[in-house]
Amino acid sequence: MNDVMIVSEHFLMSLAFSMSIFSIIASSRMTGAGFIKLATSVSGGCGLLALALHLRYGLWQSPQSLSIITYLVSSVLAYAFHRDGKGPVMWFVWLVQVLSMTSAMWVFHNAHSENFFWAVSSAGLVGIVTYAMVLGHWYLVVPKLSEKPLVIATVILWVIMLVKVSWTGLETFENANYFESGTMKGAGYSFNILMLSMRVAWGYLVVGVMSWFAWRLIRMRSIQSATGMLYAMTFFVLVGELMAQFMFFKYGMLM
Repeated sequence: MNDVMIVSEHFLMSLAFSMSIFSIIASSRMTGAGFIKLATSVSGGCGLLALALHLRYGLWQSPQSLSIITYLVSSVLAYAFHRDGKGPVMWFVWLVQVLSMTSAMWVFHNAHSENFFWAVSSAGLVGIVTYAMVLGHWYLVVPKLSEKPLVIATVILWVIMLVKVSWTGLETFENANYFESGTMKGAGYSFNILMLSMRVAWGYLVVGVMSWFAWRLIRMRSIQSATGMLYAMTFFVLVGELMAQFMFFKYGMLM
């Protein structure tokens, strides 16, 4: 498979998976059903594109396809029937969304637990920033919405970043020969260092610093300014995680 296509498929599944999980941070009683429909549109669109990319080489009846189709059906149900407040039926639909995309990612990684958990951590980092950015825009619709969901999202971001930075550090140490001067491993020293530098600087350093400023703005209830910061963070975290996923699929490094 083309490297760009497989990275894109994985990225889209990751975003669909994590957006669904984090969609419960802000209570739908506070946001209204409209926000659930917006978040479901984003995650469902990603799931649909992931399915389209998978069908370039896979079959409709493959386990991954069936898992994504189940996810899409549950997303349509959530979009069509969700009301303000999440009743038992909608909690069940949400659980089906999460479990079906979890299954798709598990199959995608051939039931390899280490790769799967790395993918979950990567999905979490992309998803929490994207979710917070989308939620920040929703404050324009519901200005009196509490800032607590954004505070929670920022704390979750920091926890995930701590896990990711530690994992990247360990993986870099274990694959130090890829980053030694003159190495011919991977695509050569210069390219390997460039990819690692972009992954760390854009995906961790810039996002970490900007998240601190976003946190302060959120606590001041300067939501529009915080949303602008989150919007910029979305770009940097996407670049960082795409670099990491390229290094994983190309060289097997869990960055």
